[in-house]
Formats: sequence, C-alpha cells, structure tokens
Amino acid sequence: MNQSALWISFDQYRFVLGMEWRLLDSSEKLVRGTLSKLRREGLEWYASCGLQDFVGICSSIPESKNPMYSAALHLADQWSSGGIELFVFGMPQQRVAVVALNAGRPVPGFDFIGTMGEAQSLIEEFEAMYQGTSVRRVGDLGLLADEEQLSAQTVFDQPRAETKLKQIPSLKALLITVGFLVLGLAVLGGFYYLQIQEREDMLKNLPQPSAPTPPDPNPAYLASANQLVQGLAAVGQQQHTAWIQLAMALPLEHRGWVMTQLECKGEACNADWRRQFGSVDDFYAQLPPHTKQTQHLPTSNDALTQNLQTQHPAKPKVMGKGYEKATDLPPQSQGFRQLSSWLQDLSLIGARGVSIEKAQMWSAPSEGAVIKQPLFKGTWNAEIPLGIAPDLVVPPFATVNQLKTTLGASYQLSGDYYVRADTP
Repeated sequence: MNQSALWISFDQYRFVLGMEWRLLDSSEKLVRGTLSKLRREGLEWYASCGLQDFVGICSSIPESKNPMYSAALHLADQWSSGGIELFVFGMPQQRVAVVALNAGRPVPGFDFIGTMGEAQSLIEEFEAMYQGTSVRRVGDLGLLADEEQLSAQTVFDQPRAETKLKQIPSLKALLITVGFLVLGLAVLGGFYYLQIQEREDMLKNLPQPSAPTPPDPNPAYLASANQLVQGLAAVGQQQHTAWIQLAMALPLEHRGWVMTQLECKGEACNADWRRQFGSVDDFYAQLPPHTKQTQHLPTSNDALTQNLQTQHPAKPKVMGKGYEKATDLPPQSQGFRQLSSWLQDLSLIGARGVSIEKAQMWSAPSEGAVIKQPLFKGTWNAEIPLGIAPDLVVPPFATVNQLKTTLGASYQLSGDYYVRADTP
C-alpha cells in the first residue's frame, strides 16, 4: 500500500499521484462502515470511481490543501480512449508520473510519482504484464514505444468535481454520528415495533430466494487467452528478427564513440556508447542509423569518460498468421518437452546457461473460480553465440522478452512460452 501521496500543482489546480486503488465488494461500496474501516487502517483521503465500488486511498498528503483532484481519475475522465493505456509525464523536481488505465479505471499499483529509475522499472513491469496486448501509450518524455505526444501541462487542466479527493471522517466524528443515529433509531423503533414485527412474520412465510450465481469467468478468460496467442508471432520469431536486423544495421564505432552494449525490450533497443576520441557534439551532429532518441549520460566529473545512450525502434514485421486460439497451442507436457529439446540443441552449437521454468497457469483467477481451458506460461533463458543469431528459429509458442549483449561472442536471450492444459 502507498503510505503517502503527493500533489502537483498545474496553474490553480492540484493533482494527487501515488494513491492505492482497491475494488470493493458489492456489499461494501463507500458506506459509513467502509469509511470507518479505512480510517482504522490509518487512511485519511479517498477518491471514488464510477458506482463507488472502486476507490483510491492514501494515508497522508504532505501540505495538503483543498481542493485536490485524483490525477488517475482525471486522466480516466477526460483523456481515456478505453482499453489498456499507459501515461508517463515529466513532473517538477525531476520526478516522473506513471499512470495506467484499463477500460477507464486506474490499474492498481500504477498510480505513481517518483524518480526516473523507479518509473522505468514500473514501465518495464507494465509492459511485461500486457505483452501481446494492444496498448495506447501517452507521454512527454519519449520513454515509451509508439508514444503519443501530450504534455503534462496540456493534460492536467480543469478537472471535474467527480475526481475530487474527499477526507475520511475521523473516528470521533464517526462515533458521534453513529451515536445520534442509534438514539434516533431507538426512538423510532418504539413507534414502529409492531409494524416491523408483522412485516418479519410475513417475510418468514415467503419463499426464500436462492443465492445469486456468481458470474462465469470462463468467457472473459478464454477471450483474453485467444487474443494473447494470436499475437505470439509478433512477440516471438518476428520480434527476434527485428532485433537482429537492427543490431546488424548499427555500427560498432561511430564518430569517435564505441558501442559497449545493446539491450532490446519490446519494440525498442538501447545502445550504450563510450567515448574513444570524438566529442558529444560530433556524435549529435550525425546520429547512428534509425536513432529515435539520444541521452547524454555523464558518469563522473571526468569530461573524457562520458557515455551516450541511443534508442532505436525495432517494430516487428507481421508476416502470416500464427495460432488462432489457445486450444491450438501444444499441451503442457508436450510444449515443455519441445522447448527443452530446442534449448538442448542450442547447447550443442555453443549456447550456454540454458534454463527453462515449468509453466504455471497464466493469469490465475480468484480463489474458487474454475477455468475449464486454462492457459499456462513459463520462462526460458539462454546465452547464444552471435554467429547463429540471424538463423535462430524461435518455437512458435514462445516469445522473446529481452536481448542483451556486450558485443562479445554471445548474446543473452530470454522469453516466455505458452501451452494449454494436458488432455486427460
């Protein structure tokens, strides 16, 4: 749980980031008892979403001043297009805001403000969670692939009253209010006791309704699983090909700078450069091929030992169709055997550090829910000779998550694999 949150001022408006988001039970919502329970947890502020069954909370806000508005609810209210969305904005004092939405609701754990390093880790976690899913990415720092450019100053303006934060009443105020209610109910009870008793007798004689059947999670789960497997090719063989083609297009030396590392995740690769004899201006005057963004990264006070980092797009070319539905995947035992054999074959031609994790249920449902056709996901890793990279064939039920090399004789490659349940 976020212990505190921060507000950031844009003109005369104050927007709060860093709240914890909870989905309340249908029996809870934001009734007085729920607020009392939140107060006992040490929480002081809340903001509600929709039918008040989804609430953002925090324990404290330094130098709080009313009115304050939830940044996540404001983005959902005025800037969301629906679906999966990730917003990343630069904030004052070199901080970064990260907010994720799903169908116009804040995603728990992704209402954040902090340092650049913390933000980048959170972005990587988000991309891993929604890999293979269509994501809208919005921001003003250039940290996201296919980023839709919008400035924080433009976005955070004129919030609506529905996104305003409210203060959770103190326990003393709640007790006084409850006391008056109890007293009032006791007085009214004297007048209506007989009527209530008669009503209870009537209700006892009526047939009792059966408990509502909980919604079946299978249709939504199967739809999500099918959508994921339909995109496996784009995040597997085709993504690996895009990374290798980009790596082969980049020079090892450029205008007096030497590449020291290449790291690829998703549809972008970062190249690190160490100065050999050129200047920073020499490098910026003519950037390496396909450069989307460049950062100057001094590592010490020595002007001769500075570093640069360039970012390059590596969008896969979608060619042909892969799997149509989750049931087209190999069974769990067969897929584990096939991927293990593939890694073993790679070791015969020089691969090292090959490993595979046994697949576990993907996106496991809440306790008690039964999934009839579950999807299973596992991870794999290998250090592969660079010479075989252009000819490497990734199994069709596997993906690649990261490629990393220090430009020696090998590169590190890791990914996931997906399989269906074994047939009884």
